[in-house]
Amino acid sequence: MVRASYRRPRRFRAPPRCYVPPPLSPPTAHDKPLTPLGNEPEFGGGAEELRPGTWAWIQPNGDLGESNAGLIVGDGASILVDTLWDERLTRRMLDAFTDARAGAPITHLVNTHGDGDHWYGNALLGEAEIVATEEAAAQMASEPPTMITRMRPLTTAIEGARRIPLLPGKARMRGLSAFAGMLDRYEHDGLEPRLPTRTFQETTTVEAGGRSVEVIEVGPAHTPGDAIVWAADARVVFSGDIVFSGVTPIMWAGPAANWVAALERIVELEPAAVVPGHGPVCDLERVHELIGYWKYLIRSVPAGAADAIVELTEELVRGVEYRTSPWGEWRAPERTLVNVAMISREREGETGPIGMPKRLDLLSGMGALGERLR
Repeated sequence: MVRASYRRPRRFRAPPRCYVPPPLSPPTAHDKPLTPLGNEPEFGGGAEELRPGTWAWIQPNGDLGESNAGLIVGDGASILVDTLWDERLTRRMLDAFTDARAGAPITHLVNTHGDGDHWYGNALLGEAEIVATEEAAAQMASEPPTMITRMRPLTTAIEGARRIPLLPGKARMRGLSAFAGMLDRYEHDGLEPRLPTRTFQETTTVEAGGRSVEVIEVGPAHTPGDAIVWAADARVVFSGDIVFSGVTPIMWAGPAANWVAALERIVELEPAAVVPGHGPVCDLERVHELIGYWKYLIRSVPAGAADAIVELTEELVRGVEYRTSPWGEWRAPERTLVNVAMISREREGETGPIGMPKRLDLLSGMGALGERLR
């Protein structure tokens, strides 16, 4: 049996009214604080009480490192869901929760997965028990903050190379340089975050002050060890990065079918509110949109596409179906390039997370695509 391979499409010409993400206003003097990346906030952020004693911490605009967290307050003890990408941001969140957790110190912390923007602030939680899946704990041990600080010389090298006339691949260099520049908005020097003190597989229960939450393993999907936190008494799900709200998701592990199954697990719980890993608090309508996005990509990426990932992604993102679907309005559509590459990889029989060299290559391609889309 001969397998048909994907043919590189002819150069796609964008229609005149293609979707372009809304421009970000430059920083100006105003009353509203800027986002961690220095942009104007496009939706409200900070502490948001969803139900009595059940809080979300939201960071606009949900871009790189602008992650969310949550707090479940019981009688004399509290549970925190995730910390943030550095201690400065985590301390700001904890200070904002001072009144909410008065008389109920944080005794337990759940890290929903192993990406640094959800656990690099762990050192500020003192002796609290830290809970994560076994796979997430393994990722956390292998990806400390020094992994990011070691990238800084790369930024200098890229900037120097970009000044060489006629150098091939300058658009991809600009994309990687832009990514590195965003990393510089965070304070990773000297961080020594605490690793999980309790790990689990499948499900576990965390109790504090009469409040009980179920932590459910749903990975691998976004990362190898994703979990969601279900506060049944408040009907609130803290989804980690299984849900991106109004922001295009990005898949570093997969398979995509597992991500769909994780989203369907959230639907089965019938929550009244979902606290996403990035973006504003949402309901199940957004979860259904995400299911539609992943099913669309799964059927749109054929076997044999590995040599034409950029062309295929741009064809999809500029296409009518993408632009007229709910995900056509999400921030950062260039992230679809990573998702297309990962699904293509699945088609070739490869599974599991990818290494840092391949991740950097995809980030550079993503950045270059983002420039063209804007």
